[in-house]
Amino acid sequence: MMRIVTFMLIMCLVPCFGFGQNQITGKIVDELGFPIYRASVEISGTDSVAFTDYDGSFVLTSERAFHWKINIKSKGYRPESFFVLDGGSTESIVLEYDAEMKELLSGTSSTQH
Repeated sequence: MMRIVTFMLIMCLVPCFGFGQNQITGKIVDELGFPIYRASVEISGTDSVAFTDYDGSFVLTSERAFHWKINIKSKGYRPESFFVLDGGSTESIVLEYDAEMKELLSGTSSTQH
């Protein structure tokens, strides 16, 4: 009986830990639609940082109220910044190749012809 009471008490407290947490989820892809692995997604002015997984997906959580400015960076791509007004899921965010990566890609394709 004591186990049931303890379990019920814990289950009642679990939702309380979620309050005050604001969260967005999304996916980062390149210009061709391929997911970008290990791109950093950070809330400007805070220590809140998330990194994309193999699918390009990320989850960014903060106690800070919304109206976030998020900065997205990954080697080989131009950095991007966006404003987020509320939580939920974003559409896919497309990062453009930086000049060095475009040069590398155009050099590779011209040597193949």
